Formats: sequence, structure tokens, C-alpha cells
Amino acid sequence: MVAPDRTGRVDLLVRGGVVLTMDDAWTVFEGDVAVEGGDIVALGPDLGIRATRVLEARGNAVMPGLVNAHMHEVLDRGLFEDLPFMRWLEEFALPKDKAYEPRHMRAAALMNQLEMIQGGTTAFIDIFRFPAEAAAVAERSGLRATFAPQLIDEPLGAGETLDSSVAFIEEWRDRVPDRIRTWFGPHAIYSCHEETFARVRELAGRYGVGIHTHLAESVAEVEIVRGRTGGLTPAAYLDRLLGLGPDVVAAHCIQLDDADVELLADRDVAVAHCPTSNMKLGNGVARVLEMQGAGIRVGLGTDSVMTNNNLDMVEEMRQAGLLQKLHRRDATVMSAPSLLRLATIGSARALGLGDRIGTLEVGKAADLIVVDLHTAHAWPAFRERGGNVAEHIVWSSNDSDVLATVVEGRVLMEDRVVETIEFDEIEELVDREARDLLAKAGVLDSVIGGTR
Repeated sequence: MVAPDRTGRVDLLVRGGVVLTMDDAWTVFEGDVAVEGGDIVALGPDLGIRATRVLEARGNAVMPGLVNAHMHEVLDRGLFEDLPFMRWLEEFALPKDKAYEPRHMRAAALMNQLEMIQGGTTAFIDIFRFPAEAAAVAERSGLRATFAPQLIDEPLGAGETLDSSVAFIEEWRDRVPDRIRTWFGPHAIYSCHEETFARVRELAGRYGVGIHTHLAESVAEVEIVRGRTGGLTPAAYLDRLLGLGPDVVAAHCIQLDDADVELLADRDVAVAHCPTSNMKLGNGVARVLEMQGAGIRVGLGTDSVMTNNNLDMVEEMRQAGLLQKLHRRDATVMSAPSLLRLATIGSARALGLGDRIGTLEVGKAADLIVVDLHTAHAWPAFRERGGNVAEHIVWSSNDSDVLATVVEGRVLMEDRVVETIEFDEIEELVDREARDLLAKAGVLDSVIGGTR
């Protein structure tokens, strides 16, 4: 089972942790994870294996890396707050997106990917602008990434075009095999033309790539589609335009009726659930339990730092659980183990990566994190047979408790020190480029001196 090199060593040993595998049997044990060639080759108590590099877990939690099933690597955080959704989108978000240049996107990608490494996110899907800039950062950062250029027809210039999306896919689809993927990203029904969806379906089949889009996010979207189609729901309309299938990941999916849930399940569409963004924008509560009950692959996403305002997947798990408990008035729904699965193997399956990541099992990629249990807000910690470790991670922890982040056996962060991105100057870079972006969008003065 172990494949050491000629010296008898494996590449990496994560030693002495409480290992939450997230496998179907909910296997939890105190012990080690051995990694060779980027894959897990052994798990168990006190493996006694020598390694080129050892991460000492010291009784902390070892678990699969978190997988962000929907986010945008934007630069603007803490801006355009407390507005109705369609006004926020049409008057601020989309016009600001028109001002983006590649230089802004590079700064945004550095900021976002640094935050994800620090917070234990090992894989993500990004739907936004100038994807080649973000992909170049991911090539360096070591994160597992899927890039779906955010394609927008209206308003013109607020997103990528079909031609630029194809050019990106052709340039990047084989550049970093397995770790960086390229998809299509038509933004939404109301921002893309009908013929664009038809072309996306054709091209996605030609290139063998996935499709990521927003669906049924708001009541306003429902009204737009009903008026345009004579009564169709957004899900039914998208099926007519695109031909829904297992290669589609739809973000939000709040405004679904029973027939919509059945449709998505029948077409094997995956859904990215973003509870914090949904609440903050006042868009409603997604029917997560009904979707899961229907067999839909549901993952967890943060959405962007514009609408969250962070990429903390630990907090997102907690919000997902609290929202459903409150909405259904049932404290028993969305247990800690189910929320951990939602953010790991749930998101991995939603993105079509469940056979590669999302659980800690022999043969899978070594995408894993170490989470601190030696902190006051994680006490008392009972480690035997898993104890209350899952409960502490979901209900007590936050992303700053992540000690180490590993992707394909490569250590991206150890003891909270990021090793793959030199970030001493990123804060200054982000501030400078954000100011330039807002100035070009004509909103800098209102942001700095606006009334509240």
C-alpha cells in the first residue's frame, strides 16, 4: 500500500493528528497520513513511516481541504453595501466590472488566493474577469482551481466574451494538468443572449469542459424570466436555452419550485449553495435539504468578497447550518458531520472532482488541512474515536485556526506561514489597484466620502 522512494521514505507524512477522513463510513482515528507523488498512500495509527518532510499535527484535526464551489476573485470588498440586489447589481457591480483591467485582476487573485490558503481552502471555482491573470497566480500559489470566465453580453464590457473565453480555454486547458481546469461561465439568464447559451452548449461539448452559471438567485430574476417567456421559471428556461446536464454547476438556486427541484435532479445538475451571500443580499433561503433529498449534488460556496465579505469556508458551514435550523425551526437538521461533508466531498462532487479530492483515502490526491484544537475556543477537545472534533470545527472554529494547507502533497502553508506566495507587498498592491479601479469606475470619491 505504501510506495516509498529508494531511500525508503515517502514525500510527506502528516503525523499525530485526529484524522477525519470524510469517507462514507465516517472513519475517524488518531494517527498519520502518508503521501507519495501527490497522492495518499497510507492512513492509520502510528504508521512508523519515514518521510522527506514531516508535518507534526500534534493532536490537531487533519481533514480534507475545503472546496469552494462558487466564488469570484474580485478586488472590491466593503463597498456598495446594504443595497437591494438588482440595484446593487445594475448600478454598482456591473458598471464597476467594466473598469477592470488585467492589472486589477492580478491583485485580486493574489489577495483571494492568499486568503484561501490561509483559510484552508484547497480547491475553488472562480467565475470572473481576465481569467489568465488569475490562472497564472494559481499556477504559482499551488491551489487547485477551475476558471469559468464570466461571460456577459449585457451590459457590454462588463464581462468576458465568447471569443475571449474560447481563447483562454485553448491557452490554459492543458497547461497545468489535473490542478487547473478551464470551463465556460455564462453569467446569468438576464445578462447573456439566448444564442450565447446555445453556443456555450456546443463549445462545452467540443472542448469537454463544464459550465458554471448563476440560476434562480432572486425574485427579480424570476419576474424577468416570467415576463420574457410567458411564465417559465428560471430553471425551466435555462434548460430550454442550454440543455441542463451533469456538466452544469448552478450557483444559488434559491427561487426553485418543486418541479424545478425535480428537473435539476433529473438532469443531474450540481448546485453551489451560498448562504451568507443569499442572506446579505436579501434573496432568500435555498431549499438545500429538499435538493439533497432529491439526489442533487450540492456543494458550498462563499460567493465573492463583495457579498460575503470573506472567503471563510468554516464560517460558511456554520451559516449554512444555522440558516436551515432557523428557517425550518428544527435544531436537528444540518449536523456538524453533514456540514463538513457539504464543504468537502459535497463541493468536490458538485465540481466533478469527487473521485480525486474531498475525502482522505488511499489513492486520492493529498489535498488536506490541519486545524488547531489547542486554542481556548476548541476546549474541551475529546479526541477518542473522533469525540467532539467535528462539532468544534463547525460550531466553534474559524479559518484563522487553520495551521497547514496541502495540495497534491505540496505544503502551501505550515504553522500559518504561507510558502507559495510572497505576500509582504500584497497589501500595498491591493490598496493601490483597488483605488485605481474605483477611480476608473468613477466611484472612488463616493466610496471615501459617501454618506452612510
